[in-house]
Amino acid sequence: MIAPHSTIMTPTAPTPDTDAPRYRRARPEDRVAIFRVLAFVNFHHVPSAEMPVFDLANVFVAEMGSTIVGVAGYTLLGDGRGKTTLMAVDPAYRRFGVGSRLQVLRMRAMREAGCRTVTTNADLPDTIAWYKKNFGYREVGTLAKLHEFGDPHRDHWTTLECDLAAWTDRGEDQPT
Repeated sequence: MIAPHSTIMTPTAPTPDTDAPRYRRARPEDRVAIFRVLAFVNFHHVPSAEMPVFDLANVFVAEMGSTIVGVAGYTLLGDGRGKTTLMAVDPAYRRFGVGSRLQVLRMRAMREAGCRTVTTNADLPDTIAWYKKNFGYREVGTLAKLHEFGDPHRDHWTTLECDLAAWTDRGEDQPT
């Protein structure tokens, strides 16, 4: 993922032997911190044509101390379908499993809400490969971007889909 706002200072990243992030549901008072993290990947243009609504009730955050370092949302579409919304991790905290844990939490929440499938849109090849390798997604199409959102050098999203029931049956929804 790209970091268009490289002047934002971040704390020192954790090491595997230090404090582990805590994960929880977002609260209204987290909004500014959430948008700070979303800005690292150009997902902070909300509301917009790409993301008209961002309901904090369906958002998980990762915290180190009192700092939010990761965020991941989802939407329930009905008819057994869910959709991931925005996900970002502060660059100083990448490669420590924060994104993976946030993804598991939102997939588990959608499954518990009765979703059988989940759709995700991604624009970076590494991110697309990550969803496929780690969560069993498959590519199902593309979607034109409506304005600059995510990687400004890409004009479309790759649409991915995951069978949540199969993912759960494989035991991949267990905590890591």
